Amino acid sequence: MLDCGLCGFSFARDEASSCHRGCPMARGCGLVSCPSCGYEFPAESKLVALVTKLGKKLVNR
Repeated sequence: MLDCGLCGFSFARDEASSCHRGCPMARGCGLVSCPSCGYEFPAESKLVALVTKLGKKLVNR
């Protein structure tokens, strides 16, 4: 799941559209676009997702 940093909308990675705003790196920049507001941001790396998941488990103890 990805969370938009602008509007807070949560969505699955397959719901996100890739960067398409006409930038010269549109095919390889790795930005995703929020389906709710259109805000573009870098996708969360697998390492950050793992650390976040472990942190939530520790907090919920």
